[in-house]
Amino acid sequence: MISLLNRWKRSPGGPTDASCFMRVLESSSSPVNDKVAILHAFNDWNVLVTTWFEVADVLPSIEQCLEDGDFPDPGAAALLVSKVYYCLERYDRALDFALRGNFNVVPAPKTGLGNDSEYVNKIIEVAIDNYKSMRISGKADKISPKLEALIDKIVDRNLSKKEIWYVIALGFETKNLDMIQKAINTMPNELSRRNQTCLLETLNRVVNDGFDRHFRHKVIEMVVKTYLKCPSPDLSKICECYVFTDNSDAAADTILDLLNQGKHSLAYQIAFDLYENASQRFLDRVLHKFGLLEKSPDPIPMERVHSILNGHETIKAYLDFFVRHNHTDSILLEEIRESIRTASGHNALLISNGLMQYGTTCDDFLRNNLNWVSKATNWNKFNAVASLGVIHHGQESQALKVLDPYLPRDGSIEGFGFKEGGAMFAYGLIHARHGDATAMSTLAQWLKSAEAEPVRHGSCLGYGVAGLGSSSSSAYEKIREVLQRDEAVSGESAGIAMGLIMAGNLNEAVFTELKQYSIDTQHDKTQRGIRTGLACAAFGLQREAEPWIESAITNKSNPMLRSTGVCMLSMAYAGTGDADVVRRLLEKVATDPNYDVKRYATMGIGFVLSKDPTTCLLYISMLTEHFNGHVRYGAALALGIACASSGNLEAIALLEPMISDKEGFVRNGALMALSLIMCQQTDYTCHKVPGFRKQLLKKITEKNEDSLVKFGAIISQGILDIGGQNAAILMHNSDGQVDMASMVGMMCFLHGWFWHTMHFFISLAAKPSCLVLVNENLKIPATEFTCMANSMRFAYPPKTESKKDKDVKKIETVVLSITGKKNAAKKAAAAIEAEKKRNRTASNTNEEEKMEVDKPKKVIDTKPTHKLNNPCRVIPSQREYMTLTDPESYKPVKPLAKGGIIVADYKNTSKPEEIVAEVVSKTHAASTNAPDPKPHSTFEININDY
Repeated sequence: MISLLNRWKRSPGGPTDASCFMRVLESSSSPVNDKVAILHAFNDWNVLVTTWFEVADVLPSIEQCLEDGDFPDPGAAALLVSKVYYCLERYDRALDFALRGNFNVVPAPKTGLGNDSEYVNKIIEVAIDNYKSMRISGKADKISPKLEALIDKIVDRNLSKKEIWYVIALGFETKNLDMIQKAINTMPNELSRRNQTCLLETLNRVVNDGFDRHFRHKVIEMVVKTYLKCPSPDLSKICECYVFTDNSDAAADTILDLLNQGKHSLAYQIAFDLYENASQRFLDRVLHKFGLLEKSPDPIPMERVHSILNGHETIKAYLDFFVRHNHTDSILLEEIRESIRTASGHNALLISNGLMQYGTTCDDFLRNNLNWVSKATNWNKFNAVASLGVIHHGQESQALKVLDPYLPRDGSIEGFGFKEGGAMFAYGLIHARHGDATAMSTLAQWLKSAEAEPVRHGSCLGYGVAGLGSSSSSAYEKIREVLQRDEAVSGESAGIAMGLIMAGNLNEAVFTELKQYSIDTQHDKTQRGIRTGLACAAFGLQREAEPWIESAITNKSNPMLRSTGVCMLSMAYAGTGDADVVRRLLEKVATDPNYDVKRYATMGIGFVLSKDPTTCLLYISMLTEHFNGHVRYGAALALGIACASSGNLEAIALLEPMISDKEGFVRNGALMALSLIMCQQTDYTCHKVPGFRKQLLKKITEKNEDSLVKFGAIISQGILDIGGQNAAILMHNSDGQVDMASMVGMMCFLHGWFWHTMHFFISLAAKPSCLVLVNENLKIPATEFTCMANSMRFAYPPKTESKKDKDVKKIETVVLSITGKKNAAKKAAAAIEAEKKRNRTASNTNEEEKMEVDKPKKVIDTKPTHKLNNPCRVIPSQREYMTLTDPESYKPVKPLAKGGIIVADYKNTSKPEEIVAEVVSKTHAASTNAPDPKPHSTFEININDY
């Protein structure tokens, strides 16, 4: 049989017409050895390529050989069946029989056709896909041992070829910790540059992608352990990983090691990054460990690290930047003020002014319009005072001095306490996310002594925002006492504040207590506050929060709990891009009858896909035309969240038609979403900005526009120009990680649907658009940056023209007809005389002496680069263009493209270093020695003017 097969294969034109051999395989009386010889012959691709369709007809007979326990070579039969199924493009069946056969992950030596290589690659591809799908779907226990063995062979083959990254990537996709550990263990103790790059890429991926917290922490631990063996590891990235794993001790040890090695600048930079990215709880533990150390001979570096981790240096630098570069359009504010005729518009402008002046300490608009501000009553008065907290954000040393006129005097309050409650909320906003012991003690004392409900409301909100993410048990207990008073307004703020304190650290006891209270209370306001609070507390917990989310989201009889579950789901998976979570949210949009659930589920998609705006657009594009107005509103805000400060034109194109929606609240949401997207965008980076600014002003000033739309337009103007046009609304930090303060602030801002005061929380998501270089002494040196782009590209928008500069049409005076004729005759005579005079002058003047002076034209900068002084305004899209003008003088610790505060070493010892003088903030504190403001002049009419 073997000789016959050999002659057949060598026949002219190649092996064809295999019918005789197929009959041998079909016959039960054929010798077994002949069948084995035929199977081996047809496993050769040179034979099978031209005969596989004939072999396909006898597959049942070949499969029968496999079932026969006495068949001497079942592997050859299984391999042939696998190859035939491969030719039939039934790849899953091909894999099944390949696993039962003599499948080898190494292709046979290449033939002229190369089919064996294609077959092997396809089987490996199908095997990996099946393995991944079963691991991801939670069916890892059902994976066959043979498939596991095949995957192990594939992994071993890649590792033998030093293709470590492919194995790690497969481990990521299959979430197989053992596979990643195996790949890392193959690295030698002396890591090559290639292996170092591989480990750094692994850290970047596990930090930036939305992996499960447990899986992410395990990978980070094993990778960091190996990566630290590198000669010069990226310690900033490692400390970033420590924040993810909540390993405050390791972060503290890293900073201490750097200080001991004399690498002060890098230690300061890591401390700055920790303050920006870590929670208060994490920072407190780091500082506590430093406090246990003995004093070193040189205490100055440690004192500086303390000052940075306490937030003092960051707050001081940002405060200096905001005050120095304040570019608020005061004329625009005045124009909006003059057009307002309603209490809701008055309230909106107070909030909007606070946002526009965020961190600038400039409250001139309020002081210049005291009569107008004094019209605020009740909760509007609360917001007027609370806006001072946003305006003076970061000015902590002057907080009590600024708010002194509005705080209770000797324990007594004026009226119902709206002014005092607003002042307490303002105090918390000044210390937002930075509530030190003094601030928290002051707020706790106010909360304890508060007797009026507005005062408790303000002190709770202030307490919560100051202690954001601190997980302070004492603060939580004090706020819980307010919740248990069972008051509607203060109960709402207490529920929110408890969530702010426990942000990112929800536990079973907190969830059970708040859930039960939400069921028991009769106050809708309190239930809504608890909903927002639980959402904030669930931030970033992912699967750890699933039991609590499931218990709330599946409650069929209580829509408030279902909406709570939806909000918790959105925040728990914020920024992860988890497709299954998006599917669950879309299911709620489609099936839940409650409007609040639908709206929050739609907005939740924006939170989950905040790192992937493109995918968010795909999901949301259909919902922008949904028949339900609440879904359309949610779709608008989802786009605003996912595309914040990006100038995304696709998102803008979806939102623009919604400005004309039939529902006023949808138009309101569309305007706010557009302002979120166009924040810190210029005419050059997003050509839609000028038109949108005009449209906003038109909505605000039109008399017939809906009041809700006007309210949204005014708030949108504040968001668009937040921080004196020097801040961007960003959901992630410069390294691409989800920012807790931004996400929590945005969730609270969405609560503004129910309570206008909550719009102030958008300031938590505002990040300074700056580049601040500091030296080793934490001073700002007088140096220059070069932006490799035209100055007009990233310039401030043009300011509104004053009405005095515009052409004003005079009112025509009514005159008698005879008087008109006399005046006309006089004008005609004067015109003739003037013409004669011009002609005489022209004849006596030479042509060379005649000169026409043109009106001065606006100078347009056409230079390809421009210089900026430190500290400078650098919007997010501008960062990649920034370089140092004198790179020989300063060496930054991290790239300028990261933005924010960057520590640099001074290298030019030939000349003394120049330091930028600090600016004085515009604090108008009440003082006993200050003169009383002059009263406004009386309104007089002079009849002679008419």
